[in-house]
Amino acid sequence: MTALRSVFIVLLSILSIPLAYADMDVARAQITSGIENKEPVDQLSKVYNDTHKVYFFTELKGMKGRSILHRWEQGGIVRAEVAFDIGGDRWRVWSSKNLYPTWLGEWTVSVVDDGGNILAQESFDYVPVELKQ
Repeated sequence: MTALRSVFIVLLSILSIPLAYADMDVARAQITSGIENKEPVDQLSKVYNDTHKVYFFTELKGMKGRSILHRWEQGGIVRAEVAFDIGGDRWRVWSSKNLYPTWLGEWTVSVVDDGGNILAQESFDYVPVELKQ
């Protein structure tokens, strides 16, 4: 009977793992030109190279006690990683990246959990100011 009980407890714990993470969520993730009152001021998909700094805003839910990082990549090269500890059930964090005018091309910013899983991604194109219309 003890062996059967042990098997039942193991199965129950395995089956409950997805339930433990079911309420975890990246509610919002966006590239923005600024943060005011802990909120993004806009949402960008194209940034001209006369802009030298952008922000990545993330709102997280149900992840208290965990850690994430923002991974900034340009052309497959990791340009920065910024780690955060989640202190509440609803937690807003942001990181920023200073951009050099020559770092043109597609940028991707990922929300990566403490297990290395990508939870969300956003991209923007960093283009020459000459293309501004």
